[in-house]
Amino acid sequence: MSDTVDLDNAVAEVNDWVYEEVHSIEDIDAATDFELKHTPNVVLEEMGSGQLLRVSIGLKGITHPQTEEHFIEWIRVFDGTEPVGERLFGPGEEPVAVFEIERSSNQIAVQSLCNLHGVWEARL
Repeated sequence: MSDTVDLDNAVAEVNDWVYEEVHSIEDIDAATDFELKHTPNVVLEEMGSGQLLRVSIGLKGITHPQTEEHFIEWIRVFDGTEPVGERLFGPGEEPVAVFEIERSSNQIAVQSLCNLHGVWEARL
């Protein structure tokens, strides 16, 4: 039995949560339908010692398709830089998730991955 750790695989697992290019809407009033259908819509509810995040993909009634060719693969939640939740999706599954978190920072980021158009983010 070995006590060694495969650092290459460990780094790859950590880096899977980090993307170099993350898209977000700069001005919601000037946002295009393309931007609106990719951006996470986050509703935050206080509950006890934590918070409940209800996340769907799409803003202002514009939703993202979930076809074999074009779909949201995942939604991830970060408390500061710390990953605190993930939900995976496939074609045909509605990209909606609820996360219960105990917030430890002033910044919550919610990201979604479109298989064609990359990572999109909303911050609270």
